[in-house]
Amino acid sequence: MRKYARVIILIISLGSIITGCGNVVNTTSLIQAPMLENVEENKINKELKEILTPGSEFLVPKNSQEKQSIFIDDVDKDGKNEAFVLYRNMKENRQVHLLMLKEENEKWNKVLDVATNFNILDYFTLKDLDGDGKKEVILGTSVSDSELSKQLFIYELNGKELVNKVNRTYEWIDISDYNEDNRPDVIIIDGEIGKSKIAEMFNYENNQLKSRTFVGLNPEGVIENVVSGKLADGNNALFIDSALGAHSMLTEIVTCDKGRFIKIGDENDGILFKAYPLYSRDINNDGIIDVGGMYIPKGFEDAAMAEIPFIYTYSDYKEDGTHEIVEERYTDSVQHFYITIYSKWHGKVTIQKLDQGVRLIDNESQDNLFEVKWISKSSYGENKTKLGETKDIIFYDDIKEEQPISKENFHLLKDEF
Repeated sequence: MRKYARVIILIISLGSIITGCGNVVNTTSLIQAPMLENVEENKINKELKEILTPGSEFLVPKNSQEKQSIFIDDVDKDGKNEAFVLYRNMKENRQVHLLMLKEENEKWNKVLDVATNFNILDYFTLKDLDGDGKKEVILGTSVSDSELSKQLFIYELNGKELVNKVNRTYEWIDISDYNEDNRPDVIIIDGEIGKSKIAEMFNYENNQLKSRTFVGLNPEGVIENVVSGKLADGNNALFIDSALGAHSMLTEIVTCDKGRFIKIGDENDGILFKAYPLYSRDINNDGIIDVGGMYIPKGFEDAAMAEIPFIYTYSDYKEDGTHEIVEERYTDSVQHFYITIYSKWHGKVTIQKLDQGVRLIDNESQDNLFEVKWISKSSYGENKTKLGETKDIIFYDDIKEEQPISKENFHLLKDEF
């Protein structure tokens, strides 16, 4: 099964850890070095050395914005901080543990250690879900990376006990204010492949998740990437990229309209439904999530799928389903580079393949807009214009005159990330 592409799983040993609530500390320094900027973290470190068995691994949730292993906060608002430590005991079937420490008299003491009976840490956050000033402890786990169904736990801290209030399945979760009522909404995607699947919005009230609205999703989709962000008209939305069949992908956009969840856009418009995976992202860093699409360039309509040099597009969507292309590019995933195309040529470019190279051609005039070639470093000559290089390959052009698409539009994929 394809893995979530926008989320990186970091499983870090005792010599390497990210920690703190809003503070990122060098991992090696946290465990090994006595010199730390934060005295509080230094005290936690000393306690962890005594509590955790050698070889234990700290865990970072793979589907959370907070990429850390230690969360420090006054959850129950008693004036004393708690520290929640996420780790795996390698001698205990690699199951995920949630360790809680309590700060008392300038000392961190172990309060409890919850063994989850699950091996993968998917989600973790501390959030006041019901507006009472105290924060709930939200934990998501799964049996394995290949398991679509995960388990969500919502705990409340009562003295020295974490009381489990919610225990339910989910495939994906996000906590954010979708309906802009100044309180967090719990968004859960759940269902069964081939039968039904929904995106549902909950509020946490009276120790329970209360359903507010939901919308159906394509039941055949296997979620690969989910992004919470803005539409072009400023509304909050969920962008769900799911694999369909052997290689296709469908993007479903969910937003809240007058208190109810709706899906926007035409799923057959060639942008939302695409031949190969292309994930939603903020391509131009303007705060708006762009939906990836692709089209077949002129001359390749009858080519085998594997031979088609698709042109990629990234489009902004509005709540009414209208959309606008904000970037178009030719991407060579084998050679790991891409060329951005000026807006005046959007939808008007085709590809000419060369031996060790490629050209972008104007469909109407047949003019050469851009050319790039590649060669091993050992064979490269200085009379060529270098566009970029990797460990073994140099990308260049040997055209003397300026090309219509600037050489600045050539990018290595590694530079983008």
